[in-house]
Amino acid sequence: MASIAHPSTIFSSIPSPTVKATRSISDPTQHCISFLKSCSNTKEFLPIHAHLITTNLIQDPLIASLILQFFVSIENVDYARLIFSQQCMPETKVWNALLENQLQDQDGWPKQVFLTYYQMVSQGIMLDITTFHFLLHACCKDFDILQASEVQGRILKSGFGISRSLNNNLMGMYSKDGRLKEVRQLFENFPDRDVITWNTMISCYVRLGLFTEALDLFGKMLADGIKPDEITMISLVSACSKLRDLKMGESLHLYAEENGLDTSGSLLNCLVDMYIKCGEMRKAFKLLGSCESETTDVVLWTTLISGFVKVGDLTAARHLFNQTRKKNLISWTTMISGYVQGGFYSKSLELFREMRLENVRPDEVALLTVISACAHMEYIILGRSIHGLVVKYGMIIDGFLGNSLIDLYSKCKLLDLANKVLEQLPGKNVVSWNSMLDGYCRSGEIEKARIFFEKMPEKDEVSWNTMMNCYTKFHLFEELFDLFREMQGSKVKPNSLTLVSLLSSCASVGALNHGIWVHAHIKRNQIAIDNKLATALVNMYGKCGSIHKAEEVFSEIKAKTVFLWTAMIAAHAMEGQPHKAIALYMEMEVSGIKPDHITFIALLSACSHGGLVDEGYRYFNKMRTVYNLKPAVQHYGCMVDLLGRVGRLEDAKEFIETMPIEPDASIWSSLMRACATYHKVKLAEHAFECIIKMDPSNASAYVLLSNIYAKAKRWEDMSWVRRKMKEIGVQKQLGCSLIEHNGTVHKFTSGDFSDTKYAEIYSMLDEIEGQKGRLHEEEEAAPSSQHSEKLAVAFGLITTPTRTPIRIVNNLRMCSDCHSDMKMISRAYDREIVLRENFRFHRFQHGSCSCNGHW
Repeated sequence: MASIAHPSTIFSSIPSPTVKATRSISDPTQHCISFLKSCSNTKEFLPIHAHLITTNLIQDPLIASLILQFFVSIENVDYARLIFSQQCMPETKVWNALLENQLQDQDGWPKQVFLTYYQMVSQGIMLDITTFHFLLHACCKDFDILQASEVQGRILKSGFGISRSLNNNLMGMYSKDGRLKEVRQLFENFPDRDVITWNTMISCYVRLGLFTEALDLFGKMLADGIKPDEITMISLVSACSKLRDLKMGESLHLYAEENGLDTSGSLLNCLVDMYIKCGEMRKAFKLLGSCESETTDVVLWTTLISGFVKVGDLTAARHLFNQTRKKNLISWTTMISGYVQGGFYSKSLELFREMRLENVRPDEVALLTVISACAHMEYIILGRSIHGLVVKYGMIIDGFLGNSLIDLYSKCKLLDLANKVLEQLPGKNVVSWNSMLDGYCRSGEIEKARIFFEKMPEKDEVSWNTMMNCYTKFHLFEELFDLFREMQGSKVKPNSLTLVSLLSSCASVGALNHGIWVHAHIKRNQIAIDNKLATALVNMYGKCGSIHKAEEVFSEIKAKTVFLWTAMIAAHAMEGQPHKAIALYMEMEVSGIKPDHITFIALLSACSHGGLVDEGYRYFNKMRTVYNLKPAVQHYGCMVDLLGRVGRLEDAKEFIETMPIEPDASIWSSLMRACATYHKVKLAEHAFECIIKMDPSNASAYVLLSNIYAKAKRWEDMSWVRRKMKEIGVQKQLGCSLIEHNGTVHKFTSGDFSDTKYAEIYSMLDEIEGQKGRLHEEEEAAPSSQHSEKLAVAFGLITTPTRTPIRIVNNLRMCSDCHSDMKMISRAYDREIVLRENFRFHRFQHGSCSCNGHW
């Protein structure tokens, strides 16, 4: 048998291993630990054991736990117990040391902890409070309800059920796993609750979103004679933040100050957050005065800057940002992002430049933000520079960063570069494809967009809506509805935005039947009609001349927004129903809804169509004095149109000249149209000169002036205008009329011969001329014309059943001759003709028009 070297010789010949420990360990102890861990059998252990006895290291709890661990691993626990009994060492203490050691070891725990626990039970080792604390700690790290119940049962069986610390730890364990029932049961059966007990119960409520229940415990806690501490306040203030309960939050803040609690650190952060979320930015700002730590100062100031950004007060946010003593990357990014969210893209880019001058290195979030700003501004030079920074910093162009670059190049119409980024993306997703699709749509590349759309490997709601919005934007009505039918057969279901886009398209071309079909689709599929969808429906029915249907949808919505009210007011305005529009506006005011700029445009337009001058002035003044809304050029245009319609042309001219803002061409054009109606040639010439100064090639101004000269029989002047138009290359805008029939929207322009039924259409026009001749004795016949609305109404007469309404949409204002002809046709053919111009409807019935001459 070979001799065994003395342990001291063995230890001295081996270098000290690196041991991860939580306490300072001497070199001899380190060597012992190393050799104990390397033991694989009892023979190897004996010399080490001898050394431990002679050096008295066997009394070290860590060494004892490793001895125990060794014998547990070779399944000879009895030998370990014999060793410890000879040394008069408490077995429980050794086993607890082993548990503690296993808890500190990152490999294999908490499984190893419970294996050791089962060994203790099987060996009859007495378990004490320390044992159970270690076991509960292991349960918290890897919760298992069976193990947790086993430990809780063992606590009760061992007689430790009344231990406050164990009960608190049990509550904490169950709370962490969200088991409210068990936590409440322990809490309610707790005979001697302390502040930790209450804190655990309160934090459990907060963690589970039961904020009101958490706040209710505050009063009960005080009634129980327990004084809350800072931990209590953090949980309760967090609950107030979630509930936006400012009153309770202020009460808790006052309690903390009056009872000498430390309102710095985490509690200060919670209080600032609570005031921010409750909209009390000034109080949050005031709290910063109690901040002493520079690190906390940066966190709090950044939190407060973020709060001002969220409520839209960017001036205050920037003021705080400038005052921040030590700005970090988050501070800079928060302020830059605030400007982007608020639409102040130039300021965001200026601040980004300042950040770079301060040598603050941007991260991916900061670069994403400024790329977004460049995209909105279509600022490609800086955008490409930022792309260069991304490459320079070695950032992976993937995910959000890659998609933002595609969006940048797409919005800047650099589709080749956008496509190049897309191709190089390592992980393409539907957002990437959508960004590229949006680029094609924005650039008007409709065919390329559709080809790209068809090739997309994955489509979501955004994909379909982007393609549909493209068709809507470019008035491709049939393609839009074909795509919608295709969408219905796909896995993606239409959402509210899809339907809004369809209804908007129906409204623009006056396609009532298609609009009714979309509404039926909404009902059939039980899609909830929210305010946005209801507004789109009201707008569609209003612009398609179905005011009663619009009123039905409007009345079905209980909580109406200003947009829905405005859509209904605008519908009455277009119908030439000013008194109904005004009544609805007054009802809106009574309901507590504040009108906006668009509401007043609709209301003033209604007054204009009805010739209600006094009411127009009243509401024009009211928007400034009552609602503090500054009138825009559109509001002034409505007032000029109103005065012009009733013949108060000098008042209209004076109104324009005293405007606090520069009148645009549309306002002077409105005055010119009134001059044409009331034969005021000189004033029309003045308006024309004002228009030409602003827009030398304004076609409508030349056409209006030519017509005015013609009516005044000033043929030479008329000829001069037409020659001038030819000289400067001004093209008269073609009249265009739309009419829906059998699922198709037919388009007609003046003198159009493109329709397949053109022979029948012109035959019908000849018939209409004959009808005019027979009616000549009753009324003066207007000269014949081939204006687009006449072609559309002729098409309607030959394609639709008798006595059904004919609905037409015009892009230009009707001439007086066509207006007279429409009245005649409605009488001769017993048809209702509903004709929509840009701003109003004409309903021709039995030889009369709903406009009563105001158009």
